[in-house]
Amino acid sequence: MRSLVIFLFCLTVQHAWSQTSQQTRKPAQRSGVSPVNRNNAAGRTGTIANGNGTTVARTTSALASNDQWAGTWKVDYKPWPHIPAVTMQLQIGQPRQNMLYPALLSLDYGEFHGSYYLLLVRKNEQQLGIGRGKYPVKETPFKLGIWMMYLNGTFNYSQKGNEPPVMDIQRMWIKDFGIFMKGLYDDDEIYVSTKVTLRDMLYRNPIQLKKTGNQPWTGAEAQRIVYPERDSIYLGLYDRIDVNDSTGQLTIVDEDQLDKDTVTLVHNGRTLLRSQEINEQTQSQRLRLDTGMNLLAFFADNYGRLPPNTGDMRVAIDGKKYSFDFSDRPNAYATFLVAQLYRRLVPQKPSQTTVTQQPMAPLPAGGDTAALTRTIISRKDQWVTTIRVKQREITLELWDAQTEDGDSISLRLNEKWIVSGFPVKKQIQELKITLQPGENRLQFMADNLGRIPPNTAALRILFDKISRRVDLSTDMKRNNMIRIIYEE
Repeated sequence: MRSLVIFLFCLTVQHAWSQTSQQTRKPAQRSGVSPVNRNNAAGRTGTIANGNGTTVARTTSALASNDQWAGTWKVDYKPWPHIPAVTMQLQIGQPRQNMLYPALLSLDYGEFHGSYYLLLVRKNEQQLGIGRGKYPVKETPFKLGIWMMYLNGTFNYSQKGNEPPVMDIQRMWIKDFGIFMKGLYDDDEIYVSTKVTLRDMLYRNPIQLKKTGNQPWTGAEAQRIVYPERDSIYLGLYDRIDVNDSTGQLTIVDEDQLDKDTVTLVHNGRTLLRSQEINEQTQSQRLRLDTGMNLLAFFADNYGRLPPNTGDMRVAIDGKKYSFDFSDRPNAYATFLVAQLYRRLVPQKPSQTTVTQQPMAPLPAGGDTAALTRTIISRKDQWVTTIRVKQREITLELWDAQTEDGDSISLRLNEKWIVSGFPVKKQIQELKITLQPGENRLQFMADNLGRIPPNTAALRILFDKISRRVDLSTDMKRNNMIRIIYEE
């Protein structure tokens, strides 16, 4: 009986506290230039450059949108009758190419207010994919942090008769990821109950948002989400790649074990693959590009038997290879990723001032590698992994899986230099190496730190009809070292 009285007393205090904080909390500050693409001067003058090099005026029209998704959606989540509701509001802007939707999500509960930028991508007529990244515009008095990943999956659209349309969240469950209780007891313990309510809402309880208005979310912030620059916060949309060829080779592979991962691929609103399981029979296909911008939205339909989904969309075009990979750290547990391929109308010939980067940088003149050797032995070797192979000649694929920032590396195999000053670019570059029987030591040394330290690269090792993905991270004090055991 005593426990029951204490429990009811605590609930009463919590309710009173929430009501008081709702009355005294200051409105969220939403003015100023968005942190997403904060260096875009065009956005401050009323226009912003789009992906085709033209400008788009800021939309200030009060006209409602005919798009079924654009507008304001809202839900008052109230799991218990004796506590205040959590208000979730989602403002969705006009789409880019009828596929990419900018959105502003807000959460209010008692003293807590959070607002977040995110990208939504149209999967089909009834579903919008929810972006993994929710960039916090403002969170007070505490931060939800990694818990926002729980809001992951798709918004499913439905409407009954003349009633307002609704969206239900269909989650892709994130289990055994070590985030369920993370941060619960950070900050002041007085917020623990508030955090539990917000966490449970994001994590597992049903959420249905009702459309309350057709006015799209407008402004420079909305434009910057769907037309990002290279220094933007990554919300699932890759940097634009300019190409000349009208067709390319598209291949979908699994970067890890074959574990029933399924994917969907949408090209400029057209579905190329629908819930395709990635297996040994997955075939490559020709990809015919439209003139102008081509948006390739790659969706993870599930996480397979071994979470997360590790599907990799590879595109070979113009003699170059590109990888768009759910295994990349920024895409872990993501619902989608989007590639931008801009096909030029007329192929452009390189001007006389164009510098062509050699895929393999030469070793120092005259074969003098003494300086390189002194440098690599002065640094500590950091072991990355050990791989056993039954093939003497193997292929290394190197590329920058994050932001291309001028990184270059040098490689040494069994104390023999293979290449120096090798540029790490967005496009995949290949190196073939020949192994000796037994143990082989493959060392990677940073030549510089690029614009964004440390020196990072993605490495894929191809051998025995298998591929193995490794992420490299080096600096001016440590190398990366991979042991490769060649079994004849």
